Amino acid sequence: MLGVAAGTYGGLTANASGVLYVAVSDPQSGAGDLKHFDIDAGKETTIVKGIGGYTLSATGEKILFRAGPDKLGIAEAKPDQDASKTLNLSKLEQRIDPKIEWAQILRDGWRTWRDWFYDPDMHGNDWEAIYQKYAALLPSVAHRNDLDYLINEMAGELNAGHVYVERGDEPQVPRKAGGFLGAEIVAGDDGYFRIDKIFPGQNWSDPFRSPLTEAGVNVKEGDYIIAVDGVAANSVQNFYQLLENKAGRVVRLSVNSKASASGARTVDVKTQGSEEGLRYLDWVQQRRAMVDKLSGGRIGYIHLPNTLLEGNRELFKQFPAQITKEALIVDDRYNGGGFIPDRMIEILARQPLNYWKRRGLEPQAQPFLSHRGPKAMLINGLSSSGGDALPFYFRELKLGTLIGTRTWGGLIGLSGNPGLVDGGTVSAPTFRFMDKDGNWAVENEGVSPDIEVVDTPHLVAQGRDPSLEKAVEVLLAELAENPVKPINAPPAPSDFGKPGEPLN
Repeated sequence: MLGVAAGTYGGLTANASGVLYVAVSDPQSGAGDLKHFDIDAGKETTIVKGIGGYTLSATGEKILFRAGPDKLGIAEAKPDQDASKTLNLSKLEQRIDPKIEWAQILRDGWRTWRDWFYDPDMHGNDWEAIYQKYAALLPSVAHRNDLDYLINEMAGELNAGHVYVERGDEPQVPRKAGGFLGAEIVAGDDGYFRIDKIFPGQNWSDPFRSPLTEAGVNVKEGDYIIAVDGVAANSVQNFYQLLENKAGRVVRLSVNSKASASGARTVDVKTQGSEEGLRYLDWVQQRRAMVDKLSGGRIGYIHLPNTLLEGNRELFKQFPAQITKEALIVDDRYNGGGFIPDRMIEILARQPLNYWKRRGLEPQAQPFLSHRGPKAMLINGLSSSGGDALPFYFRELKLGTLIGTRTWGGLIGLSGNPGLVDGGTVSAPTFRFMDKDGNWAVENEGVSPDIEVVDTPHLVAQGRDPSLEKAVEVLLAELAENPVKPINAPPAPSDFGKPGEPLN
Protein backbone atom coordinates (compact mmCIF):
# COMPACT_ATOMS: atom_id res chain seq x y z
CA MET A 1 0.00 0.00 0.00
CA LEU A 2 1.42 3.39 -1.04
CA GLY A 3 1.53 6.23 1.45
CA VAL A 4 -0.32 8.78 -0.68
CA ALA A 5 -3.36 10.93 -0.06
CA ALA A 6 -6.84 9.66 -0.91
CA GLY A 7 -7.87 10.59 -4.44
CA THR A 8 -8.50 9.36 -7.95
CA TYR A 9 -5.52 7.69 -9.59
CA GLY A 10 -4.91 6.01 -12.94
CA GLY A 11 -2.24 4.79 -15.34
CA LEU A 12 -0.25 2.71 -12.85
CA THR A 13 3.15 1.55 -14.20
CA ALA A 14 6.53 0.81 -12.64
CA ASN A 15 10.26 1.24 -13.27
CA ALA A 16 13.34 0.24 -11.32
CA SER A 17 12.98 3.03 -8.75
CA GLY A 18 9.28 2.83 -8.00
CA VAL A 19 5.82 3.25 -9.44
CA LEU A 20 4.28 5.92 -11.67
CA TYR A 21 0.65 7.00 -11.70
CA VAL A 22 -1.56 9.93 -12.66
CA ALA A 23 -3.21 11.85 -9.82
CA VAL A 24 -6.42 12.61 -11.70
CA SER A 25 -7.77 16.15 -11.38
CA ASP A 26 -10.39 15.90 -14.16
CA PRO A 27 -12.31 12.58 -13.87
CA GLN A 28 -14.12 13.26 -17.16
CA SER A 29 -10.91 13.26 -19.26
CA GLY A 30 -8.57 11.44 -16.89
CA ALA A 31 -6.11 14.34 -16.97
CA GLY A 32 -3.89 15.19 -14.02
CA ASP A 33 -0.33 15.21 -12.71
CA LEU A 34 2.09 12.34 -13.32
CA LYS A 35 3.55 11.21 -10.00
CA HIS A 36 6.40 8.89 -8.99
CA PHE A 37 6.51 7.06 -5.67
CA ASP A 38 9.89 5.82 -4.49
CA ILE A 39 9.02 2.70 -2.52
CA ASP A 40 12.37 2.46 -0.72
CA ALA A 41 12.35 6.11 0.34
CA GLY A 42 8.58 6.23 0.87
CA LYS A 43 8.47 9.54 -1.01
CA GLU A 44 6.13 10.90 -3.72
CA THR A 45 7.38 13.37 -6.34
CA THR A 46 5.76 15.03 -9.38
CA ILE A 47 7.29 14.20 -12.77
CA VAL A 48 5.12 16.43 -14.97
CA LYS A 49 1.92 18.42 -14.36
CA GLY A 50 -1.28 18.69 -16.35
CA ILE A 51 -1.05 15.82 -18.80
CA GLY A 52 -3.78 13.83 -20.52
CA GLY A 53 -1.95 10.49 -20.42
CA TYR A 54 1.48 8.91 -20.76
CA THR A 55 3.41 5.82 -21.81
CA LEU A 56 6.53 4.57 -20.06
CA SER A 57 9.44 3.45 -22.24
CA ALA A 58 10.60 -0.16 -22.16
CA THR A 59 13.70 0.85 -20.15
CA GLY A 60 11.59 2.81 -17.67
CA GLU A 61 13.78 5.87 -18.15
CA LYS A 62 11.60 7.98 -20.47
CA ILE A 63 7.94 8.89 -20.77
CA LEU A 64 5.87 9.91 -23.76
CA PHE A 65 3.16 12.24 -22.47
CA ARG A 66 0.10 13.89 -24.01
CA ALA A 67 -0.15 17.62 -23.24
CA GLY A 68 -3.29 18.29 -25.27
CA PRO A 69 -5.46 16.84 -28.03
CA ASP A 70 -2.61 17.01 -30.57
CA LYS A 71 0.49 17.67 -28.46
CA LEU A 72 2.97 15.01 -27.38
CA GLY A 73 6.21 15.31 -25.47
CA ILE A 74 9.11 13.12 -24.34
CA ALA A 75 10.68 13.60 -20.93
CA GLU A 76 12.87 11.87 -18.39
CA ALA A 77 11.04 9.75 -15.84
CA LYS A 78 12.37 12.10 -13.17
CA PRO A 79 10.83 14.92 -11.08
CA ASP A 80 10.07 18.44 -12.34
CA GLN A 81 9.78 17.88 -16.08
CA ASP A 82 8.31 20.63 -18.27
CA ALA A 83 4.99 19.79 -19.98
CA SER A 84 5.36 22.75 -22.35
CA LYS A 85 8.32 21.12 -24.13
CA THR A 86 6.42 19.20 -26.77
CA LEU A 87 7.40 17.63 -30.06
CA ASN A 88 7.01 19.29 -33.45
CA LEU A 89 4.75 16.85 -35.24
CA SER A 90 4.19 18.93 -38.38
CA LYS A 91 6.62 16.79 -40.41
CA LEU A 92 5.77 13.48 -38.76
CA GLU A 93 4.87 10.83 -41.30
CA GLN A 94 4.60 7.07 -41.11
CA ARG A 95 5.09 4.66 -43.93
CA ILE A 96 2.55 1.85 -43.91
CA ASP A 97 2.79 -1.36 -45.88
CA PRO A 98 -0.89 -2.43 -46.14
CA LYS A 99 -0.07 -6.13 -46.56
CA ILE A 100 1.96 -6.17 -43.34
CA GLU A 101 -0.62 -4.07 -41.47
CA TRP A 102 -3.50 -6.26 -42.64
CA ALA A 103 -1.71 -9.38 -41.38
CA GLN A 104 -1.22 -7.70 -38.00
CA ILE A 105 -4.89 -6.61 -37.86
CA LEU A 106 -6.12 -10.13 -38.55
CA ARG A 107 -3.85 -11.53 -35.85
CA ASP A 108 -4.79 -8.80 -33.35
CA GLY A 109 -8.51 -9.33 -33.97
CA TRP A 110 -8.02 -13.04 -33.42
CA ARG A 111 -6.06 -12.32 -30.20
CA THR A 112 -8.75 -9.95 -28.93
CA TRP A 113 -11.37 -12.67 -29.13
CA ARG A 114 -8.98 -15.25 -27.68
CA ASP A 115 -8.24 -13.10 -24.63
CA TRP A 116 -11.54 -11.25 -24.05
CA PHE A 117 -14.38 -13.57 -25.13
CA TYR A 118 -16.40 -14.70 -22.11
CA ASP A 119 -15.78 -18.42 -22.85
CA PRO A 120 -12.09 -19.42 -22.81
CA ASP A 121 -13.07 -22.57 -24.73
CA MET A 122 -14.26 -20.28 -27.58
CA HIS A 123 -17.58 -22.13 -27.90
CA GLY A 124 -15.72 -25.36 -28.65
CA ASN A 125 -13.53 -23.98 -31.45
CA ASP A 126 -9.86 -24.82 -31.94
CA TRP A 127 -9.01 -21.14 -32.05
CA GLU A 128 -5.48 -21.59 -33.37
CA ALA A 129 -6.82 -23.69 -36.21
CA ILE A 130 -9.39 -20.98 -36.93
CA TYR A 131 -6.57 -18.44 -37.26
CA GLN A 132 -4.60 -20.64 -39.64
CA LYS A 133 -7.73 -21.18 -41.73
CA TYR A 134 -8.20 -17.47 -42.38
CA ALA A 135 -4.54 -16.41 -42.37
CA ALA A 136 -4.04 -18.68 -45.37
CA LEU A 137 -6.27 -16.27 -47.33
CA LEU A 138 -4.23 -13.14 -46.49
CA PRO A 139 -2.21 -13.27 -49.76
CA SER A 140 -5.49 -12.78 -51.63
CA VAL A 141 -6.50 -9.66 -49.66
CA ALA A 142 -6.26 -6.64 -51.97
CA HIS A 143 -8.34 -4.06 -50.06
CA ARG A 144 -9.30 -3.23 -46.47
CA ASN A 145 -12.85 -4.38 -47.29
CA ASP A 146 -11.44 -7.80 -48.21
CA LEU A 147 -9.82 -7.93 -44.77
CA ASP A 148 -13.11 -6.97 -43.10
CA TYR A 149 -14.75 -9.86 -44.94
CA LEU A 150 -12.14 -12.29 -43.54
CA ILE A 151 -12.50 -10.92 -40.01
CA ASN A 152 -16.28 -11.10 -40.22
CA GLU A 153 -16.09 -14.72 -41.30
CA MET A 154 -13.75 -15.45 -38.38
CA ALA A 155 -16.21 -13.70 -36.05
CA GLY A 156 -18.98 -15.97 -37.32
CA GLU A 157 -17.11 -19.02 -36.05
CA LEU A 158 -17.97 -17.95 -32.48
CA ASN A 159 -21.74 -18.30 -33.06
CA ALA A 160 -22.42 -15.44 -30.65
CA GLY A 161 -24.31 -12.19 -30.65
CA HIS A 162 -22.66 -8.80 -30.24
CA VAL A 163 -19.57 -9.81 -32.22
CA TYR A 164 -19.04 -6.81 -34.47
CA VAL A 165 -16.33 -5.71 -36.89
CA GLU A 166 -15.86 -2.00 -37.61
CA ARG A 167 -13.66 -0.68 -40.41
CA GLY A 168 -10.57 1.34 -39.63
CA ASP A 169 -8.53 4.05 -41.36
CA GLU A 170 -10.18 3.84 -44.75
CA PRO A 171 -10.75 6.90 -46.96
CA GLN A 172 -14.36 7.98 -47.03
CA VAL A 173 -16.13 10.39 -49.35
CA PRO A 174 -17.40 13.30 -47.21
CA ARG A 175 -21.19 13.23 -47.07
CA LYS A 176 -23.05 16.37 -48.07
CA ALA A 177 -26.26 16.10 -46.09
CA GLY A 178 -29.50 17.30 -47.61
CA GLY A 179 -32.01 19.43 -45.73
CA PHE A 180 -35.45 18.46 -44.45
CA LEU A 181 -38.46 20.53 -43.49
CA GLY A 182 -40.08 18.06 -41.07
CA ALA A 183 -43.03 17.55 -43.35
CA GLU A 184 -44.56 15.23 -45.90
CA ILE A 185 -44.09 16.96 -49.25
CA VAL A 186 -46.16 15.65 -52.14
CA ALA A 187 -46.51 16.50 -55.82
CA GLY A 188 -49.10 19.22 -56.36
CA ASP A 189 -50.60 21.11 -59.27
CA ASP A 190 -48.65 22.73 -62.13
CA GLY A 191 -45.40 21.04 -61.08
CA TYR A 192 -45.30 22.67 -57.64
CA PHE A 193 -45.13 20.76 -54.34
CA ARG A 194 -47.71 20.74 -51.58
CA ILE A 195 -47.15 20.44 -47.83
CA ASP A 196 -49.37 17.47 -47.02
CA LYS A 197 -48.45 17.06 -43.35
CA ILE A 198 -46.29 18.96 -40.88
CA PHE A 199 -44.81 16.78 -38.15
CA PRO A 200 -45.40 18.27 -34.69
CA GLY A 201 -42.12 18.65 -32.89
CA GLN A 202 -40.61 19.33 -29.51
CA ASN A 203 -38.59 22.33 -30.60
CA TRP A 204 -36.64 22.69 -27.38
CA SER A 205 -34.68 19.55 -28.36
CA ASP A 206 -32.79 19.72 -31.66
CA PRO A 207 -33.35 16.08 -32.77
CA PHE A 208 -37.10 16.75 -32.48
CA ARG A 209 -37.11 20.26 -33.94
CA SER A 210 -39.83 20.73 -36.56
CA PRO A 211 -38.72 23.59 -38.85
CA LEU A 212 -42.15 24.59 -40.15
CA THR A 213 -43.59 24.92 -36.62
CA GLU A 214 -40.98 27.36 -35.32
CA ALA A 215 -41.89 30.89 -34.31
CA GLY A 216 -42.30 33.24 -37.22
CA VAL A 217 -42.67 30.53 -39.87
CA ASN A 218 -46.02 31.32 -41.45
CA VAL A 219 -46.68 27.98 -43.18
CA LYS A 220 -49.54 25.52 -42.83
CA GLU A 221 -50.59 22.16 -44.20
CA GLY A 222 -52.02 22.49 -47.70
CA ASP A 223 -49.72 25.34 -48.70
CA TYR A 224 -47.70 25.03 -51.89
CA ILE A 225 -43.94 25.50 -52.07
CA ILE A 226 -43.33 27.65 -55.14
CA ALA A 227 -39.56 28.08 -54.86
CA VAL A 228 -36.57 27.38 -52.62
CA ASP A 229 -33.81 30.00 -52.50
CA GLY A 230 -35.14 31.47 -55.70
CA VAL A 231 -35.18 28.19 -57.65
CA ALA A 232 -38.66 27.40 -58.95
CA ALA A 233 -40.08 24.20 -57.52
CA ASN A 234 -41.64 23.26 -60.86
CA SER A 235 -38.18 23.17 -62.42
CA VAL A 236 -37.26 19.88 -60.65
CA GLN A 237 -38.80 16.42 -60.55
CA ASN A 238 -37.86 15.64 -56.97
CA PHE A 239 -38.49 18.29 -54.32
CA TYR A 240 -35.38 17.34 -52.36
CA GLN A 241 -33.17 18.41 -55.26
CA LEU A 242 -33.89 21.90 -53.97
CA LEU A 243 -32.46 21.04 -50.54
CA GLU A 244 -29.25 19.30 -51.59
CA ASN A 245 -26.32 20.10 -49.25
CA LYS A 246 -28.56 22.35 -47.14
CA ALA A 247 -28.86 20.44 -43.85
CA GLY A 248 -28.94 22.85 -40.92
CA ARG A 249 -28.97 25.90 -43.19
CA VAL A 250 -31.48 28.72 -43.39
CA VAL A 251 -33.35 28.55 -46.70
CA ARG A 252 -35.89 30.95 -48.15
CA LEU A 253 -39.17 29.36 -49.18
CA SER A 254 -41.70 30.97 -51.47
CA VAL A 255 -45.09 29.62 -50.39
CA ASN A 256 -48.65 30.17 -51.47
CA SER A 257 -52.09 28.81 -50.67
CA LYS A 258 -52.45 28.00 -54.38
CA ALA A 259 -50.19 26.50 -57.04
CA SER A 260 -49.09 29.83 -58.42
CA ALA A 261 -46.16 32.20 -58.08
CA SER A 262 -48.59 35.11 -58.09
CA GLY A 263 -49.16 36.33 -54.56
CA ALA A 264 -46.56 34.00 -53.02
CA ARG A 265 -44.94 35.06 -49.74
CA THR A 266 -41.44 34.26 -48.47
CA VAL A 267 -40.43 32.66 -45.19
CA ASP A 268 -36.98 31.81 -43.84
CA VAL A 269 -36.65 28.32 -42.40
CA LYS A 270 -33.70 26.52 -40.79
CA THR A 271 -33.72 22.98 -42.18
CA GLN A 272 -33.16 19.75 -40.31
CA GLY A 273 -30.44 17.24 -41.19
CA SER A 274 -32.78 14.32 -40.44
CA GLU A 275 -36.47 13.71 -39.86
CA GLU A 276 -35.89 10.50 -37.93
CA GLY A 277 -36.73 12.04 -34.54
CA LEU A 278 -39.87 13.75 -35.85
CA ARG A 279 -41.13 10.64 -37.61
CA TYR A 280 -40.47 8.62 -34.46
CA LEU A 281 -42.51 11.07 -32.39
CA ASP A 282 -45.31 10.90 -34.94
CA TRP A 283 -45.29 7.09 -34.87
CA VAL A 284 -45.49 7.04 -31.06
CA GLN A 285 -48.28 9.61 -31.00
CA GLN A 286 -50.24 7.58 -33.55
CA ARG A 287 -49.91 4.43 -31.37
CA ARG A 288 -50.99 6.33 -28.28
CA ALA A 289 -54.00 7.83 -30.07
CA MET A 290 -54.95 4.37 -31.35
CA VAL A 291 -54.79 2.89 -27.84
CA ASP A 292 -56.77 5.79 -26.45
CA LYS A 293 -59.51 5.36 -29.08
CA LEU A 294 -59.71 1.56 -28.83
CA SER A 295 -59.84 1.60 -25.02
CA GLY A 296 -62.03 4.65 -24.54
CA GLY A 297 -59.18 6.43 -22.78
CA ARG A 298 -58.69 3.69 -20.16
CA ILE A 299 -55.28 2.35 -21.30
CA GLY A 300 -51.96 4.20 -21.51
CA TYR A 301 -49.11 3.61 -23.96
CA ILE A 302 -45.32 4.00 -23.71
CA HIS A 303 -42.74 3.16 -26.39
CA LEU A 304 -39.12 2.51 -25.42
CA PRO A 305 -36.78 2.88 -28.45
CA ASN A 306 -33.77 1.41 -26.64
CA THR A 307 -32.35 0.90 -23.17
CA LEU A 308 -29.75 3.63 -23.64
CA LEU A 309 -30.12 7.35 -23.00
CA GLU A 310 -33.02 7.77 -25.42
CA GLY A 311 -35.02 4.90 -23.94
CA ASN A 312 -34.58 6.15 -20.39
CA ARG A 313 -35.49 9.65 -21.54
CA GLU A 314 -38.66 8.41 -23.20
CA LEU A 315 -39.63 6.40 -20.11
CA PHE A 316 -39.34 9.45 -17.88
CA LYS A 317 -41.04 11.63 -20.49
CA GLN A 318 -43.96 9.36 -21.35
CA PHE A 319 -44.67 7.62 -18.03
CA PRO A 320 -45.88 10.55 -15.85
CA ALA A 321 -48.82 11.26 -18.18
CA GLN A 322 -49.86 7.57 -18.14
CA ILE A 323 -49.71 6.71 -14.44
CA THR A 324 -53.40 7.40 -13.84
CA LYS A 325 -54.54 5.09 -16.67
CA GLU A 326 -56.28 1.90 -15.56
CA ALA A 327 -53.91 -0.27 -17.64
CA LEU A 328 -50.66 0.25 -19.51
CA ILE A 329 -49.06 -1.00 -22.74
CA VAL A 330 -45.25 -0.94 -22.79
CA ASP A 331 -44.01 -1.19 -26.39
CA ASP A 332 -40.59 -2.86 -26.62
CA ARG A 333 -40.76 -3.41 -30.38
CA TYR A 334 -37.73 -2.14 -32.32
CA ASN A 335 -35.90 -1.61 -29.02
CA GLY A 336 -32.22 -1.37 -29.96
CA GLY A 337 -30.83 -2.22 -26.53
CA GLY A 338 -27.94 -0.50 -24.78
CA PHE A 339 -27.63 -0.56 -21.01
CA ILE A 340 -28.88 -3.46 -18.89
CA PRO A 341 -32.47 -2.28 -18.17
CA ASP A 342 -32.63 -3.13 -14.48
CA ARG A 343 -33.47 0.44 -13.53
CA MET A 344 -36.14 0.69 -16.24
CA ILE A 345 -37.92 -2.46 -15.11
CA GLU A 346 -37.78 -1.28 -11.48
CA ILE A 347 -39.70 1.83 -12.47
CA LEU A 348 -42.27 -0.12 -14.50
CA ALA A 349 -42.75 -2.56 -11.62
CA ARG A 350 -43.29 0.07 -8.93
CA GLN A 351 -46.45 -0.07 -6.87
CA PRO A 352 -47.75 2.80 -4.73
CA LEU A 353 -46.64 2.65 -1.10
CA ASN A 354 -49.01 5.39 0.06
CA TYR A 355 -50.92 8.44 -1.22
CA TRP A 356 -50.72 12.14 -0.40
CA LYS A 357 -53.80 14.36 -0.46
CA ARG A 358 -53.35 18.01 -1.31
CA ARG A 359 -56.01 20.65 -1.33
CA GLY A 360 -57.82 20.79 -4.65
CA LEU A 361 -55.91 17.84 -6.11
CA GLU A 362 -56.53 14.14 -6.50
CA PRO A 363 -54.56 11.80 -4.18
CA GLN A 364 -51.01 11.43 -5.44
CA ALA A 365 -49.13 8.15 -5.18
CA GLN A 366 -45.76 7.70 -3.56
CA PRO A 367 -43.57 6.90 -5.42
CA PHE A 368 -45.03 9.22 -8.02
CA LEU A 369 -43.78 7.17 -10.99
CA SER A 370 -45.76 4.02 -10.26
CA HIS A 371 -48.68 2.18 -11.84
CA ARG A 372 -50.94 -0.35 -10.12
CA GLY A 373 -53.10 -1.59 -13.01
CA PRO A 374 -52.56 -4.52 -15.43
CA LYS A 375 -49.86 -4.25 -18.07
CA ALA A 376 -48.86 -5.81 -21.38
CA MET A 377 -45.60 -5.60 -23.29
CA LEU A 378 -45.24 -5.72 -27.09
CA ILE A 379 -42.17 -7.47 -28.54
CA ASN A 380 -40.83 -8.49 -31.95
CA GLY A 381 -37.71 -9.78 -33.67
CA LEU A 382 -36.15 -6.31 -33.55
CA SER A 383 -36.36 -6.14 -29.76
CA SER A 384 -32.68 -6.73 -29.22
CA SER A 385 -29.99 -6.92 -26.54
CA GLY A 386 -31.33 -4.74 -23.70
CA GLY A 387 -34.59 -5.06 -25.64
CA ASP A 388 -34.33 -8.84 -25.04
CA ALA A 389 -33.59 -8.37 -21.34
CA LEU A 390 -36.49 -6.01 -20.69
CA PRO A 391 -39.27 -8.50 -21.63
CA PHE A 392 -37.39 -11.27 -19.79
CA TYR A 393 -37.47 -9.12 -16.64
CA PHE A 394 -41.11 -8.17 -17.34
CA ARG A 395 -42.06 -11.86 -17.35
CA GLU A 396 -39.82 -12.67 -14.37
CA LEU A 397 -41.60 -10.04 -12.25
CA LYS A 398 -45.01 -11.23 -13.53
CA LEU A 399 -45.93 -7.72 -14.66
CA GLY A 400 -48.23 -8.86 -17.46
CA THR A 401 -48.65 -10.49 -20.86
CA LEU A 402 -45.99 -10.51 -23.59
CA ILE A 403 -47.56 -10.06 -27.03
CA GLY A 404 -46.00 -10.19 -30.49
CA THR A 405 -43.16 -12.32 -31.85
CA ARG A 406 -39.96 -13.76 -30.41
CA THR A 407 -37.20 -11.26 -29.66
CA TRP A 408 -33.77 -11.12 -31.33
CA GLY A 409 -31.89 -13.29 -28.83
CA GLY A 410 -28.60 -11.49 -28.23
CA LEU A 411 -27.47 -11.34 -24.62
CA ILE A 412 -23.75 -11.85 -24.48
CA GLY A 413 -22.82 -8.33 -23.49
CA LEU A 414 -20.00 -5.92 -24.24
CA SER A 415 -17.82 -4.05 -21.76
CA GLY A 416 -15.00 -2.79 -24.00
CA ASN A 417 -11.77 -4.22 -25.40
CA PRO A 418 -8.65 -2.97 -27.24
CA GLY A 419 -8.90 -1.58 -30.77
CA LEU A 420 -6.88 -2.34 -33.89
CA VAL A 421 -3.83 -0.53 -35.19
CA ASP A 422 -5.63 1.39 -37.94
CA GLY A 423 -8.50 2.59 -35.76
CA GLY A 424 -10.81 -0.31 -36.55
CA THR A 425 -12.34 -2.51 -33.89
CA VAL A 426 -13.67 -5.95 -33.23
CA SER A 427 -16.01 -6.47 -30.29
CA ALA A 428 -15.52 -9.34 -27.89
CA PRO A 429 -18.59 -10.08 -25.72
CA THR A 430 -17.40 -10.56 -22.16
CA PHE A 431 -20.49 -11.56 -20.13
CA ARG A 432 -23.41 -13.88 -20.92
CA PHE A 433 -26.96 -13.92 -19.60
CA MET A 434 -28.06 -16.61 -17.15
CA ASP A 435 -31.42 -17.01 -15.45
CA LYS A 436 -31.73 -17.04 -11.67
CA ASP A 437 -31.57 -20.85 -11.62
CA GLY A 438 -28.12 -20.80 -13.21
CA ASN A 439 -29.14 -21.77 -16.74
CA TRP A 440 -28.03 -20.08 -19.95
CA ALA A 441 -30.97 -18.10 -21.31
CA VAL A 442 -32.07 -15.71 -24.08
CA GLU A 443 -28.82 -15.76 -26.12
CA ASN A 444 -29.52 -17.47 -29.46
CA GLU A 445 -33.14 -18.13 -28.46
CA GLY A 446 -34.78 -14.81 -27.57
CA VAL A 447 -37.83 -14.25 -25.40
CA SER A 448 -41.03 -15.81 -26.73
CA PRO A 449 -44.41 -14.09 -26.37
CA ASP A 450 -47.30 -15.40 -24.31
CA ILE A 451 -49.56 -14.54 -27.24
CA GLU A 452 -48.05 -14.61 -30.71
CA VAL A 453 -49.23 -11.87 -33.06
CA VAL A 454 -47.55 -11.10 -36.38
CA ASP A 455 -47.66 -7.48 -37.54
CA THR A 456 -48.20 -8.41 -41.16
CA PRO A 457 -47.13 -5.78 -43.73
CA HIS A 458 -50.49 -5.51 -45.46
CA LEU A 459 -52.25 -4.65 -42.20
CA VAL A 460 -49.53 -2.20 -41.16
CA ALA A 461 -49.84 -0.55 -44.60
CA GLN A 462 -53.54 -0.09 -43.88
CA GLY A 463 -52.72 1.80 -40.68
CA ARG A 464 -53.45 -1.18 -38.44
CA ASP A 465 -51.30 -2.46 -35.58
CA PRO A 466 -52.26 -6.07 -34.81
CA SER A 467 -50.02 -6.49 -31.74
CA LEU A 468 -51.25 -3.29 -30.20
CA GLU A 469 -54.89 -4.13 -30.97
CA LYS A 470 -54.46 -7.52 -29.26
CA ALA A 471 -52.89 -5.87 -26.21
CA VAL A 472 -55.88 -3.56 -25.86
CA GLU A 473 -58.22 -6.55 -26.13
CA VAL A 474 -56.29 -8.49 -23.47
CA LEU A 475 -56.11 -5.56 -21.04
CA LEU A 476 -59.79 -4.65 -21.40
CA ALA A 477 -60.65 -8.26 -20.58
CA GLU A 478 -58.41 -8.09 -17.49
CA LEU A 479 -60.04 -4.84 -16.41
CA ALA A 480 -63.50 -6.38 -16.84
CA GLU A 481 -62.52 -9.26 -14.58
CA ASN A 482 -60.53 -7.25 -12.06
CA PRO A 483 -61.44 -3.54 -12.18
CA VAL A 484 -58.91 -1.10 -10.78
CA LYS A 485 -60.47 0.48 -7.72
CA PRO A 486 -60.15 4.28 -7.75
CA ILE A 487 -58.41 5.94 -4.84
CA ASN A 488 -60.64 8.61 -3.32
CA ALA A 489 -59.77 10.60 -0.24
CA PRO A 490 -62.33 10.33 2.59
CA PRO A 491 -63.61 13.54 4.21
CA ALA A 492 -61.00 15.17 6.37
CA PRO A 493 -61.56 14.60 10.12
CA SER A 494 -63.64 17.32 11.77
CA ASP A 495 -64.82 15.90 15.12
CA PHE A 496 -61.79 15.57 17.35
CA GLY A 497 -63.87 14.65 20.43
CA LYS A 498 -62.64 15.01 23.98
CA PRO A 499 -59.07 14.62 25.07
CA GLY A 500 -58.09 10.96 25.09
CA GLU A 501 -60.97 9.86 22.81
CA PRO A 502 -60.26 8.37 19.35
CA LEU A 503 -60.82 10.55 16.28
CA ASN A 504 -64.08 10.12 14.33
